[in-house]
Amino acid sequence: MSTTIQPNHINSPASEPQPEATALPNSPEQNSPVPKRKPKKKTWYGKLGKSTLMLVRRTHLYSGIFMFPFVLLYGFTGWFFNHPRLFTGDEVRSFASADLPEGTIQGIPQAEELAASVVEEMNLESFLIDGPIIELSKTRSPRYTGYLSYSVNTESASHQITVNPNTGDGEVRTTHVVASDDDDEPKINPIGDIIHATVPGGPLEIAQEAIPKVLDELGLESGEAFTGRRSPSLEFAAIADGVPCIVTWNLGSGGITSVREDSRSQMEAKSFLQRLHLARHYSPGWDVRWVWALIVDVMFVSMVFWGVSGLMMWWQVKRTRVLGGGVLAASIVFTVLMALNMHDSMTTGAGRGGRGGGGGGNRGGGAAVLPPPTQDSLTLRTVPNSSADFLQGS
Repeated sequence: MSTTIQPNHINSPASEPQPEATALPNSPEQNSPVPKRKPKKKTWYGKLGKSTLMLVRRTHLYSGIFMFPFVLLYGFTGWFFNHPRLFTGDEVRSFASADLPEGTIQGIPQAEELAASVVEEMNLESFLIDGPIIELSKTRSPRYTGYLSYSVNTESASHQITVNPNTGDGEVRTTHVVASDDDDEPKINPIGDIIHATVPGGPLEIAQEAIPKVLDELGLESGEAFTGRRSPSLEFAAIADGVPCIVTWNLGSGGITSVREDSRSQMEAKSFLQRLHLARHYSPGWDVRWVWALIVDVMFVSMVFWGVSGLMMWWQVKRTRVLGGGVLAASIVFTVLMALNMHDSMTTGAGRGGRGGGGGGNRGGGAAVLPPPTQDSLTLRTVPNSSADFLQGS
């Protein structure tokens, strides 16, 4: 009798299938879904704030795209005022005071030394009129407020020399004289000899007589009305001997200036950009100058808006608030300090309105009249330092 021994699978968990966990038909785990987070209900002011921010972003974006050419033009033209002699095609040579022979230009006194000499002369003048004793104060360090500028004209070239009074270094800009073509005869203006016209009952006189009455009607204290320093002009087109001309008649003086339509003066690109930057004021009628003045105002509004909208967008990014806040605070402090120091610099009397400005020896306040150059002599004169004076001289 043989006995068959079956393998014992009772203690073999690997070979024995494990029962699957089944939920009861009516188990709450099977009937109830996984709970989800309920979205926060948006309030009306939350929706309004989000919509406003989106509108600000879109306006910031598209206004910047639209105004980009004007920003580029306005900034580029303003850059010329700090560098009025760039892009002129002149030949530029620099020189250092140390490289020149001894006694050439090394004798320029320092600002402190010159200030002491000026105070000494002021005391002498004060003594003659029984005035007070003047002493040099240490509250403000003496300084030169501009460069020393000169012109030397010859038959073949014109030299513009600029010297730094602190160091004696400088540069020379040479403009070579281009011979004019004698074959091109100037076109004659048929009305060029007419320089004045008197027309009674002009707008300036009519308004001047009416101004006191207008003030009375408004309940304001009235008196005689005076015109300003600059009178407006009347501009129109005219034809003389078949030649189209442009006529400008001054409403105040009655002076007439005219130019042929085909002989209008040409303007260099740089001069045009500088004058374009300075163009301002709304004209009385709808013309291109009125539109340009509007663009200047739009530029102001756009720059203010870009600054405010940029702050709004910066505040939305939480990780940049601390760093951005530090940059903003530093910028505000720096701007205030710059404004205060620029105000201090502009109120010292050394500007255009001060009696100390202008070139030496020219009591009239403008640039000295330059006589035509001769072969046997050089002409030396001072030229304006400021950009505005440079423009007026051009």
